[in-house]
Amino acid sequence: MTPQALSVGAVPHDWSLDLAIAPDGALQRIAAAINRPKKRAFGVLKTENEYVGFIRDDTFEIWERQGRAIHGRGVVRGRHGGSRVEVQLMFPRWTKVLIGLFFALYVLVAAGIATQPPRTEIGAEEFAIGVGGAALLAAIFAAGAAQQRANLRRFLDQIFSEVPRI
Repeated sequence: MTPQALSVGAVPHDWSLDLAIAPDGALQRIAAAINRPKKRAFGVLKTENEYVGFIRDDTFEIWERQGRAIHGRGVVRGRHGGSRVEVQLMFPRWTKVLIGLFFALYVLVAAGIATQPPRTEIGAEEFAIGVGGAALLAAIFAAGAAQQRANLRRFLDQIFSEVPRI
């Protein structure tokens, strides 16, 4: 979904807040919270999640610097007495393409291993192992995406924790 589509009509959202501040104030809070310099212990170990993104007009997009699978695309709309912030948590197009390529390569490698001599045909055992491995990888990816969604929601809550609600 494009940022322009977010600003037109109703948008399904995963996170939203009605705030008692102007839309520009909400966007400024988001801008102040993202794109900060890296904080590392001993210059290497990440001590907290680091969020990056951009703001354009009344829309924004944010994601965790190293966990970029889930992006939050949002819009800030003015309303009587303040503003409404709506965010859709989604996979960017490139993430979908990379996951598709990863699973295609997985299938090729699994088939290549299963067809090694002495048996060069793929039997039921090899097929079951391959499907089980793909299911395990999908579960790992889903758990990682769920964790990134939870972290992004927590980050958004922190940004607006001190702002009165409408």
